[in-house]
Amino acid sequence: MQSRRLLMPTVAASAPCIFGIVGMIHGDIPVEIWVQNPIFIAVFTLAACVVKKAGLRVPARTVVAASALLIGLTFLEPDIDGVHRWLRLPGFTLNAAAVVLPACVAALTRLAGERQAAWCAWGIAFIGLLLYMQPDASQLLAFALPMLVLLIGADIHGTLKWSLSGILALLPLLSWLNPDSLIPVSYTEGILTLLRDQSVLLYLAGIFSLLLVPAGMMIRGIREKRKTWTGVGLYYALMILSAFSGRFPVPFMGYGASSILGYFIAICLD
Repeated sequence: MQSRRLLMPTVAASAPCIFGIVGMIHGDIPVEIWVQNPIFIAVFTLAACVVKKAGLRVPARTVVAASALLIGLTFLEPDIDGVHRWLRLPGFTLNAAAVVLPACVAALTRLAGERQAAWCAWGIAFIGLLLYMQPDASQLLAFALPMLVLLIGADIHGTLKWSLSGILALLPLLSWLNPDSLIPVSYTEGILTLLRDQSVLLYLAGIFSLLLVPAGMMIRGIREKRKTWTGVGLYYALMILSAFSGRFPVPFMGYGASSILGYFIAICLD
């Protein structure tokens, strides 16, 4: 049963991955680069099956605290042109926010539903500030808007609610007005351009494939009346929208394990 529930999320993540491979091959990207994403999806799917079968449940507070800690650890790593986004592991470099935010959005939504107002409000504020300081305009926007909707509807004292909501609306705007100076990489941030250069039809099909992840989550959230999935779906929709600027990674399609790992972590902790 658990394997069946993982089937559609895996298919949704695999579709843009396939188009990403097509774009990378056309762009003469080495095989050792484009072969990694399907391997990540296969490995993380198997890991998710094991975790789901074990029935692992992690408290929402623990997820939020761990998310803040891992994003905070990026400030201990050497910066790249003043930007702190990555955790460097043996053989891998992970974008911390892309790994932890999907599960964090779900956990904060759960806390709001359980009327744990203090944890929810201050968790949102602290993580939002960390993302602004990194800086990461894409992840900040993708995190802030679902959390802004959550705050407005949450049972939180009026002054605290509207103060935090104002800050959460302002931070992404400031971040986008002051972009980082990192140079985009063709097979990460520029993967849609590689598809467009090959074929307009491939480009449009690639865009459609990207929408499968947020659409699937939102449909599931609405059908099952689960705000956690709706929030995570909105997070991915905004992350994909940010990628069209050409300055941020395209999740699932562009090279990188971070968004794939974050996606399956969120599914595991559901």
